[in-house]
Amino acid sequence: MTAITEAQATALPNERGRERIRRAFEREELYGLRQWLRARLAVLVVIGTWMLFINPPGWAAYYIGIVLLSGMFGVAHYEIRKHGFGGALAPYAFQLLDVALVGFAIFVPNVFQERILPYGAMLGFGNEHYFYIFLVASLFTYSPRIVLWTGFCTAIVYAAGVAWILSQPGSFILSVPNQEFMALGMDERNRLMGDLNRVALDEHAQTIILMLIVCAMLALGVWRVQRLVLANAVAERARANLSRHFSPNMVDMLANTDQPLGASRSQEAAVLFADIRGFTSYAETHAPEEALALLREVHSRFAQHVFAHGGTLDKYLGDGIMATFGTPSPGPRDAANALAAGRAILESIAAWNQTRIARGADPVHVGIGLHHGRVILGDIGDEQRIEYAVIGDTVNVASRIQDLTRKLDVRLAASQALVTAACEAGDGPELLQDMQRAALQRLDGREEPILVWTLE
Repeated sequence: MTAITEAQATALPNERGRERIRRAFEREELYGLRQWLRARLAVLVVIGTWMLFINPPGWAAYYIGIVLLSGMFGVAHYEIRKHGFGGALAPYAFQLLDVALVGFAIFVPNVFQERILPYGAMLGFGNEHYFYIFLVASLFTYSPRIVLWTGFCTAIVYAAGVAWILSQPGSFILSVPNQEFMALGMDERNRLMGDLNRVALDEHAQTIILMLIVCAMLALGVWRVQRLVLANAVAERARANLSRHFSPNMVDMLANTDQPLGASRSQEAAVLFADIRGFTSYAETHAPEEALALLREVHSRFAQHVFAHGGTLDKYLGDGIMATFGTPSPGPRDAANALAAGRAILESIAAWNQTRIARGADPVHVGIGLHHGRVILGDIGDEQRIEYAVIGDTVNVASRIQDLTRKLDVRLAASQALVTAACEAGDGPELLQDMQRAALQRLDGREEPILVWTLE
């Protein structure tokens, strides 16, 4: 049994998400049962001690037996749920047993005690308040259905107990209407109210209605908590998905906006391409596990520094990545951030290579190409799958510049357009250190040559 219903679970994005939420509720249900078991045992110790205090030993044995039986029910319920036995019906069965045991203790006279009061007097001690302990305890199941079931069982058991009292010799229903009752003399009213055989059905009906109202309110509270948990789970899953592509500050902005990306549009942005040189040869000469481990490590370093500089990870390209800076919202430092991210990636790889060389592994070499200009942002795909993409000539040029790093045998190459935009942000001298302006370079598929800056 899972505390979450199928209808609620379908609010989650996919079956894996629904299954994770089910397992989470099951873990919390088991934890709640453990907490309730501890509380139950503590309460039973208090009640058992009180019974010993107010009753002679012979009479107290009856109540101590009920206390022990209630404790056994709690232990059995927890152990059955802990080991996955009983299926979906086990919680319902144990809630019924608990309520039935309380009803037995309230309505059935102590077999070790000589009956000195009429049966109707059993309804005048206020013992029905013990039912509310188990109504509240049903919250630990985290299931509105079980809470409602507990309330229903409580109402039925209480009504059955009242009916049983009425069936006993001497019991009678006090059914005098209010107007007639008030018309009686004081002595007659006192006689009726003081008769221990009387059963005031209106009072007990009111108690049952209050039980059901409390139960409905508790169930509504549990349902509301479930909805909040589901909403938070969906929101956190969405944020987790966004965090795979966007920097943390961008995730916060997107998560708090109803339509974050808007319609397709054209805007300024910086584009970064990075890939591993010689990865194809590496994959041919190493085990698949080693190749994937290397790829994950490099991708992790790529993403870390892209996000650290406010970039967006647009996509993984086999042994490389495409990242953008200034999407979906452009800013004055996009080009500077892109260049800073590229240099940070190279520094990270260089430090990692020292560790690799120390343990006898080959160093990893990467090439990075950067460009700045207008891009087009919008949805692409079909009815089955839609992807938000950044396309345009700026993207193509950045990819060609990254290819150019092999020809020029440099680690990083950036277009003059990107360098100019970075200098306008005021970071030119710092970011351009150790970089050289290369001659005009002709890119594949373009007639006009382009001026690039390189970092050897």
